[in-house]
Amino acid sequence: MRSAPAAALSLLSAAAVRERAHRLLALGLDRRLDHFRIDTGKLDDAADLVIEITRTAYPTLDVPFHSRWRHFVADGEDRWGRIHRAHDWRDAGERAKAEFDLAIVSVLLDAGAGPDWTYLDPASGACVGRSEGLALASLDMFAAGAFSSDPRRPLRVDATALQQMSSETLCRHFQVDASNPLLGIEAKAHELWLRSLRELSLREPAE
Repeated sequence: MRSAPAAALSLLSAAAVRERAHRLLALGLDRRLDHFRIDTGKLDDAADLVIEITRTAYPTLDVPFHSRWRHFVADGEDRWGRIHRAHDWRDAGERAKAEFDLAIVSVLLDAGAGPDWTYLDPASGACVGRSEGLALASLDMFAAGAFSSDPRRPLRVDATALQQMSSETLCRHFQVDASNPLLGIEAKAHELWLRSLRELSLREPAE
């Protein structure tokens, strides 16, 4: 029998997600789900509704992509754009690696904030919650070099820095205290870092 960590890690693959998605679909089609019902006869109506909403919001069909990068734009300002323009990159490749690192670590930290947590954005003075707040907090943390063990190269993520990451460090950067609780802070400091180290093969500082 596999250990609990090994069983959990076995779920971190696209194949595992597909397998379980098909299992849920089969249960739904068989009307064995307690809270959802699948009606394939409504697919055309659902598609028409999506088209109507899309054309109303974006008449020219110039739809901005949805990703973590959208969350890095606050009050109409591209926060990452401001950071990368101020940085002296060695080449385009170094900047691209930094952007991959930022997106990956920021998404790993976005596992739900809870209804009571907010991030006081130093740039605007606004209190921002949920995914938008987590994105800004992780961006500021990245810009401060908290994910790099090499002070000469702060805009990067490396395994050494992640191995040394503590919940106290996350609490400080995410402004967490008794009056501003963030759900799952211990899990963010532990499980997500284990996943990033094992699954994403983030670079060592010696590279």
